[in-house]
Amino acid sequence: MSETGVPDTYENIKTHFPAARIKKLMQTDEDIGKVAQATPVAVGRALELFLCSLVEKSVETATTEQSKKITIQILSKTIQENEQFDFVVGVCDKYLHKNSNVSSTASSASANQD
Repeated sequence: MSETGVPDTYENIKTHFPAARIKKLMQTDEDIGKVAQATPVAVGRALELFLCSLVEKSVETATTEQSKKITIQILSKTIQENEQFDFVVGVCDKYLHKNSNVSSTASSASANQD
């Protein structure tokens, strides 16, 4: 851990979310008035740290599942198993249903060809 309390592996993040875009998204809410200049930068950094944490936990889940890829199923399982991600529970659901519909349609089509 560095002096800022951020894990050392997160210090070298090269991806940054544009503060102007974050500010624009924040201001789409009618309840939000003026936004201080530092606020979108702080929100962007928080987003970067959140994504790093989610990816690290997903890699751990994929490893225990003996998977080489982080699929939507792995991501969903990671979110379900970690309390810190409770606020995003359900986000993967629509993609899980999409994938299962595509899979069932593809398997139905291949079964009909046989």
